[in-house]
Amino acid sequence: MAKYFRWNPDRGADATFSGSVTKRFLKLDSKPNRETATSKYYKVDDPASGNSTLITQDKSTGKPQKLGPISDSDLASKIAQFTNNSTKRNHCLSEWYCMRTGSARFTMPLGGYLWKVASGTTSLYESSAGTPYGANKSAYAGELFFATEGNTSTSTRTPLHVLRDGDTGSMVPKSLAGTQFGFYTSRYSGSNIAIYSIYDDCKVTYGETGSNSGGYENIFAYPVESLGAGDVFTKSLPTETTRVMIQSTHDIIVSVEQSGGGDKMVVAPASQYMYTRRSTTKGEFTTGSNATHSNNMVVYSTNSGEKVWAIETGDGSGGDCTLGLGIEYLSNTFTYGGVLSDYAIIAPFGETNVKVKYHGKTNGNVEAWSTLKTHTIGSGDNYPKVPAGRFEDGNGNGGDSHDDYEDGGGSSISHFASDAAMWWFESDKPVYVCINSVSGDEESLLGWIRRSSRSDVWLSGSDDIKDYIIDPDDDLFLID
Repeated sequence: MAKYFRWNPDRGADATFSGSVTKRFLKLDSKPNRETATSKYYKVDDPASGNSTLITQDKSTGKPQKLGPISDSDLASKIAQFTNNSTKRNHCLSEWYCMRTGSARFTMPLGGYLWKVASGTTSLYESSAGTPYGANKSAYAGELFFATEGNTSTSTRTPLHVLRDGDTGSMVPKSLAGTQFGFYTSRYSGSNIAIYSIYDDCKVTYGETGSNSGGYENIFAYPVESLGAGDVFTKSLPTETTRVMIQSTHDIIVSVEQSGGGDKMVVAPASQYMYTRRSTTKGEFTTGSNATHSNNMVVYSTNSGEKVWAIETGDGSGGDCTLGLGIEYLSNTFTYGGVLSDYAIIAPFGETNVKVKYHGKTNGNVEAWSTLKTHTIGSGDNYPKVPAGRFEDGNGNGGDSHDDYEDGGGSSISHFASDAAMWWFESDKPVYVCINSVSGDEESLLGWIRRSSRSDVWLSGSDDIKDYIIDPDDDLFLID
């Protein structure tokens, strides 16, 4: 029997037909006798026995699209290729949007051409063909940045990481987009939120709970904001101790800074599994309760399928905080362009091998990449609800528990590798990496999937694929 899908961005019931609201889709089990005023339904035939079909969103057209039918024997490899090439896992190949003006550290670990988009005009900002590059450069609010292998802006993308010391939330990649966000604040006065809309006709609902309790259903909501593609909305929220919840009909990226000058951070979308390096303030997105920790390395809801958020504040140094990162946004390669005092690596997908490398000279191939450490993290007993970790600091402390190292990144902690200022983390499966920046601010690193590993299979069982790739992602639906 065929099924009929349409994209359902506002998550509401259909105005003309009843159906099953599933994630961001409305699904009908029989053909509608007329179109809706909102959008068309698109027919997807049920796959034959032993096959599956993946339904995804073409967000630019609003139409569902499909991958398949996929045979059961090919499911692991096909889904691996799909998710490894997903925008959500390839942050350093995305465009970075500047939320607040200031100097930022631009890092191209493989070299390339750095481009800037300002007032609709794309121009070359820096070039370093074939040579690792890292430098502080000006970035003005409203500008976009990306990097390419070739000297034209349409060439293949090459990795670019951008981070501002003292304001780790000012540069946000479009890849970290979502439609549900939550965080908690308890210091530095109220919150100044900045929201960038990626698509037209975006409606944003937001508000505060007024305390460290409650979720989206408990907010004191402000008027709904209507945004077009590329529009930026900023709002000052007055309450110091509160949870802040944001929901949109189309993808947005979010940043926040507190009115008192601290706790600037990128706000990551809520997820079914949120990875952290230590115990955090946490909550379920909808209700605010029911969130639990496992190993202090992952947060998830005791209500199956519900999204959560998690925020880490106050590690003893620096003035900013960081949110955890959702399972669908994890990568296997990361770069960072500054001195490094510590790192935490959280591995959700069983035994995971990681190399940590550095480049002795920030610019120029004076020295090749050198390996600082290699780690084998976890075992076959670990999985997304029970991840394993590795924690290291520059004073020589390290182990598989957060208690085994100093996570504050303060002046008492030595820098690795004689102050090397360009770093590379490489793993054989997606991981979460958290460091302290030069200014001692905790930061969740955003990475990418190495081109050579785009076909790697790191989940093979069909149930695991559904539970930890398909189900957490609002943009995916599997018919089997």
